[in-house]
Amino acid sequence: MKFPVILSVLLAASSLRAGDEVKCRSRVTFQPSKLSVNMPFQRSHNGVFVPVHVNGKAETLWFLFDSGSGHTLISDAAAKRLLIHPGEKTTIRSRTGLMTVTESKSASIGIDTIDIDHVDLHTANLAGLTPAWGRAVDGILGYDLLCRSAVTIDYAASSITITQPAVFKYEGTGDTLPLAIRNGWAFVRGTIKVTGRPPVIDNFLIDSGSQDAVNHPIIRDSKGPLRTVKAGVIGSNEWFQLGRYTLGSTQSSCCAPTEETSRQIGSEVLSRFRVTLDYPHKRLILEQRTR
Repeated sequence: MKFPVILSVLLAASSLRAGDEVKCRSRVTFQPSKLSVNMPFQRSHNGVFVPVHVNGKAETLWFLFDSGSGHTLISDAAAKRLLIHPGEKTTIRSRTGLMTVTESKSASIGIDTIDIDHVDLHTANLAGLTPAWGRAVDGILGYDLLCRSAVTIDYAASSITITQPAVFKYEGTGDTLPLAIRNGWAFVRGTIKVTGRPPVIDNFLIDSGSQDAVNHPIIRDSKGPLRTVKAGVIGSNEWFQLGRYTLGSTQSSCCAPTEETSRQIGSEVLSRFRVTLDYPHKRLILEQRTR
């Protein structure tokens, strides 16, 4: 399918202060005999929940795998059960704005046979996430894993594969797209079209921790039906193109607290693919699911 010439190009602006910069400080260790780990995950509202162990404790916690999170978080309830003592109060930047947390330095996260060390573990009240996900959220894991490994999410099989970057090779027929990694977030170029407006090319945050489809501020200018909500407006995109794949009508909302998070691809779209997030090689690999 051919599309009209793109008439507008928008680049998301960054409002980060220098002190907000997120760097890859974690260390992800694989066993020499198991440099790629495949494991099932629990799926709820297209959320990917993985079993983890924190600081070597026996209790299994279920963390939301969230590519939209530049920080690792643990719920205050889980931290209390594991006797994780609160550290200093600090403020981190999330997709919904600034969040006050307490920080514990040099924590460790275990996933199957993989160890993630040198993690700054942030304790926060995550109880408010339970209604949205239909289950308790013990924690959130994103950039500390992604920056040191290649992660493949197979939504259809409810499985996740984590591979040591040096041995990761892709030989499939999916589409490989370049990623821009900025401050713990990954962005990919896409094209969005709303009713009565020319298509727009922009950079979209890849956000597996969002249940949304494709969000962009251009929806405010749509000539189609719009619904006003507290945060802004909700309407339908005519189509969205990501690499060689084109999706028909999807819902879009506007706007999040920042420019970057207002341009977002959520799990409603990601779950239609087998998704590989290969941050070390700065690429996104999409394989369309067969029905």
